[in-house]
Amino acid sequence: MAGTTDLVRRHVAEFWRGREQEEFEWTAGPIGARLPDFRVRRIAPAAKNEPWVYASVGAWRARDSDAKEFVLLTPAESPAHVETLAMITFFHADRPLDVGSTVRIGRPWTDDGVADHLLVSLPYPFGPALEHLDASGTHVRFLWLVPITAAEADYCRERGLEALEQLMEAENVNVVNPLRRSLV
Repeated sequence: MAGTTDLVRRHVAEFWRGREQEEFEWTAGPIGARLPDFRVRRIAPAAKNEPWVYASVGAWRARDSDAKEFVLLTPAESPAHVETLAMITFFHADRPLDVGSTVRIGRPWTDDGVADHLLVSLPYPFGPALEHLDASGTHVRFLWLVPITAAEADYCRERGLEALEQLMEAENVNVVNPLRRSLV
């Protein structure tokens, strides 16, 4: 029987079946010592106007009772997104991340981006088919990392996740647009 990491890898590969996929490891920093099997899978867009997808593979091992993987949508491919997922996974190993958590990443999420925080959210664009995986007796939950600004992160902490999500929905925000303006 396949191990949990292999089942996570298969889940990601099958969810985006038919799209070009490549897997990367991030060896810089402490993630390699903490989670030597950690990888990031990059999924190419199916069409020109669609985003790239970066998905962690092996983040589930970061916390014994809190098996999570993370997905990031991006307008272009970049090794920085592999680094971002490694950083988020390492952070999650020390402080559990869940829906509604915000994380300051210390730099814009893309070279030309204005957002320098990530919001941990349900994977709304993909639904429960991606979100939930029962793998070898381990329930793995996939969560979406949404780029937000510092002001939006403050707004989320002060008013709650639902208030920020309602604001984003009302403004019909394209969170993959690196140049989008802050909502607050």
